[in-house]
Amino acid sequence: MEVPKIQLSTTEAELMNNAAIILTKNSVLDKMKQLLQSVQEMQVTLVDAQALHQKEPFIISPKISKGEYYMGLPYLILDYPRTSNGADLFFIRTMFWWGNFFSSTLHLSGKFKEAFMPAMIDSYHEFEDLYIGINEYPWMHHFEPDNYLRIGDIDRNEFEKRCSQHAHLKIGATWPLHCWEQAPVILYEHWKFLLTQCGIIT
Repeated sequence: MEVPKIQLSTTEAELMNNAAIILTKNSVLDKMKQLLQSVQEMQVTLVDAQALHQKEPFIISPKISKGEYYMGLPYLILDYPRTSNGADLFFIRTMFWWGNFFSSTLHLSGKFKEAFMPAMIDSYHEFEDLYIGINEYPWMHHFEPDNYLRIGDIDRNEFEKRCSQHAHLKIGATWPLHCWEQAPVILYEHWKFLLTQCGIIT
């Protein structure tokens, strides 16, 4: 049996022998999960207060998911609403992505896109500091130029065209990780802002 030839760089060998690296990573991810749980609690409180929990798109409870390898890096995602019925999607996805950012993204398709796209177009000026998804594939979360376009960099006509371009409409924003102390409030307020622009909450 031929033994595979594996070579480790000096840095790789040092990391392999340093258990504290992984233990610290696990601690950070646990605290980021607690951060998203605090956002989730605020979301549920508002939904309950406005008696929305028995109506679409809030019937399905929020969910926090964990992954290790989005573009090679760990992440945590809070989805609420998270309605998915065939081609009909209504998500607001709150994300922590290791080494990159916090983000909040409204994701519409099918009947939800049809219902809320006019309100999205009318919100052009309110969305100028946000980004619109331009990738035909809907499940890309990075904010590189091949995936998102800053809305303030295009005029209203171009924005309306982009809203109609694909089956999925995505409006998103990001915040740097050094804002982690303020992140729960920032992410919750942006979640409320997106729902307000849809006309769902007041």
